[in-house]
Amino acid sequence: MSETASAQAIRSAVEEIQALMRADGADLVVKELNLPAARLHLVVDLANVECLDCVVPPEMLRQVIHDSITKKYAGELEILIDDPRNP
Repeated sequence: MSETASAQAIRSAVEEIQALMRADGADLVVKELNLPAARLHLVVDLANVECLDCVVPPEMLRQVIHDSITKKYAGELEILIDDPRNP
């Protein structure tokens, strides 16, 4: 898989999760996608959330992100998630 195709696969997986989160007023922002360094850095944005308990909990969100990406991208990838709900 080329670097462009890999980036598209990862972005496609992130877009699926963004759609789920936006339904609850949250968002998932790609801060960095660095394939040569095998790193994806995401930020959870809760600025427009009215019901914090309605948003997928941090640990479950981490698993959903991981599962969604590994279905579309088989390479190694460090996934960093900045979630304001984590201390």
